[in-house]
Amino acid sequence: MSQAYFISAARNGRLYRELRSLLGCLRSAGIQVIVLKGAFLAEAVYGDIALRPMCDIDLMVPKDDLSKAQTILIANGGVLQQRGDIELFRVERHHHVAPVVVGNLFVELHWTITPFTGPVEIDAVGLWARARPATVAGVQLTALSPEDLLLHLCLHFGRDNRLTGLRSFCDIAQTISHYRREMDWQQVVRLAHEWGATRHVGLELHLARRMLNAAVPDYVLEGLVPGGIDRPILQAAMQFVYTQTDYHQWMSLFDMEGARSIGDKVKLLWRRVFLSRDEMAAVYPAARNSGFLWSYYLLRVRDVVRAYWFRTARRGLPLVRGPEKDRNVSLVNWLKSGKP
Repeated sequence: MSQAYFISAARNGRLYRELRSLLGCLRSAGIQVIVLKGAFLAEAVYGDIALRPMCDIDLMVPKDDLSKAQTILIANGGVLQQRGDIELFRVERHHHVAPVVVGNLFVELHWTITPFTGPVEIDAVGLWARARPATVAGVQLTALSPEDLLLHLCLHFGRDNRLTGLRSFCDIAQTISHYRREMDWQQVVRLAHEWGATRHVGLELHLARRMLNAAVPDYVLEGLVPGGIDRPILQAAMQFVYTQTDYHQWMSLFDMEGARSIGDKVKLLWRRVFLSRDEMAAVYPAARNSGFLWSYYLLRVRDVVRAYWFRTARRGLPLVRGPEKDRNVSLVNWLKSGKP
C-alpha cells in the first residue's frame, strides 16, 4: 500500500503540473471550465492527490465552447484521438467530443455529466447555475455543487460504468463525508426526480451506506425509492461490484441518442445515413474526391442496415448465462421500471 501511494503521488503530481498549464490556457481564452471526477476529487475532496488514482482528465465546458476548447488543446500540442468506429463516436459526441492527448494528459471535453440515454435527462444549464468557485491545480475556476457532484458520481458509476469495482463507492462515501455539513439532501432527492434518475441514485446510495457506512439519511433513501430495495436486487448489484463485472443492458439506437418523437427518430436516421462528405471520407476514403458521392450513400445504407441488424440480433445478451443472467435481468428490469 505504501508503494502504491508513492507511485500514485508521483504520477498525479506530474498530471497536476500539466493540468495547471492546460487550465490556464482555457481560462485565458475566456472558457469556463468545471473539472470533473478524479482530478477534482483528489485535491478538493480527498485532500491528498495521492489518494485518488486517475487515468484521464474530464473537463466540462459550455456546449458552445466545445470546438474552441478542443482547438486550444490541439494548439498546445494535443493529438486528437479520433475513434475508428464513427458510429460510436457520433453517439458519444452527445456527451463529449473525441478525446485529446496533451503530453501525459488524456483529456475528454464534456458539455454535460452523462449521456442522454434512456429516461435520464440532465439539465446542463442548471449545473452551471449551481456551480461554485473552486481551485484546482492552482487555477481559479468553478466546480459542481456538492449535490450535483454526488449525483454525477452515482450516475457515472451506476449507468456509465455499470457497478464495476469499489473505487466509485469510495468516491461517493468520501464526498458525503467531506460535504456532510453542506449537502442539501432535499435538493439531491428533488434533482434525482427531475432527471428521472431516482432508481440509479437510490441504488448507489443504498449500497454506499451498506458497504462503506456512508452517512446517507433514511429519509433520502425513502424519498428516492419508497419502500426500499428488495434484497435480491441489492445482492445482485453487490455481486457485480465484488466480481468487477458489469451488468449488460441492450439499448436501441433511439434510446442511446435520446430520440423520442417520431420526428426526432426520422431526423436521426437521416443523419446516420446521409453523412457529410468529410464523415463519408472517414468511412469510405475513396469518397473524398469522388464525383459519384451518391454511389457511396448506397453502400452507406447497406452498411447501416447490416450494423443495426447485427446489433439487434445480439440484444438477447448471449454472453450472459445461468445465475449471472438471472441477476442481470432482475437488476436491469428494476432499473428500467421507471420512477417510483
